[in-house]
Amino acid sequence: MKVTFVLPGASPMPAGGPRMVFRYANALARSNWGVTVMMPQELEVSSGLRSLVNRGRFWRWKLRGDWSPAGWMPMDPRVRLSWVPNLDPRRAPAGDAVVATAVQTAEAVTAWPAVAGRKFYFVQGYETWDFPAERVEASWRLPLRKIAVSRWLCELIAAAGTRADYVPNGLDHDGFGLDREPEDRDPASLVWPYHPGPLKGSADVLAALPALLKAAPALRIRAFGTAKPPTHWPVPVGYIRNPAQAVLRELYNASTMAVAPSHSEGWGLPACEALQCGCALAASDVGGHREFLRDDGNALLHRPGDVGALTDNLLRLLRDPTLRLRLARQGVADMAKLAFPPSVEKLKTVLQETEMT
Repeated sequence: MKVTFVLPGASPMPAGGPRMVFRYANALARSNWGVTVMMPQELEVSSGLRSLVNRGRFWRWKLRGDWSPAGWMPMDPRVRLSWVPNLDPRRAPAGDAVVATAVQTAEAVTAWPAVAGRKFYFVQGYETWDFPAERVEASWRLPLRKIAVSRWLCELIAAAGTRADYVPNGLDHDGFGLDREPEDRDPASLVWPYHPGPLKGSADVLAALPALLKAAPALRIRAFGTAKPPTHWPVPVGYIRNPAQAVLRELYNASTMAVAPSHSEGWGLPACEALQCGCALAASDVGGHREFLRDDGNALLHRPGDVGALTDNLLRLLRDPTLRLRLARQGVADMAKLAFPPSVEKLKTVLQETEMT
């Protein structure tokens, strides 16, 4: 079977959504499927001066390889990575299935000819960070079969007047895991995924840190991400930009606590990674996190944006080693149950079905 995944742009830096697409592409290629991952320089066909500028950027990125995930994501050589100027329907490759992965790619793929194959839409989040809710929900009503990674997203899609097949994320147990027992770590060490976007909640963590340092002056705080760090941190923070996966695993395993503060998540891979590596987790109580987190079961949850509650939860983890170790151990056990192969098989089943159920 031949399938094309359509990403909304280049993938030169780690990101959770593209990572899952690339993992599925690798898995399908290992099952002897013909797999293409298409990445456009622009999502719409431009004209005039803008067209010339974009054409120059396309070739510059192509020659440098700036569009490729090769620097951070191991890819099966049988996966065809395709860097294209735009998503003009004339660029649609022939195949059995084509999978849009974002609002604008869904809009573009809808106009593709039948030669591209049956049309699907892999929904990994409620993309209101980039688009108004009306446009996001309108994209769900396009004539593409929807596949959603969480029950929360399935419920939102149903409320918008359509339906989605539920294919939960399976975890990468080769890339992330427990290397150091939680009790063998510095008890005052914290890590979190920094992102400047308002919906990612990093401002909440930064607001909570002064109170944490007052309670535990020896607290070691580290963050990681793809963005440039702020010009000024309110407290000392060790920041690692674009860490390799092995470095990120080491960072998690050197920390006793982690924070997942997003105000919205389709699933929440950083929270999973932290639990896989044995961190006690303080996380926002959002739809994507509820797929695998239970308050006081394997994490401490707070209402998104509630800095006071987040601070209180982190102070509890700092002051109560019994609680901290219990949550960390339960988190490791729970994440071990989230295997990737069943998700791959479920995705294959959906892509091979001929009826738009």
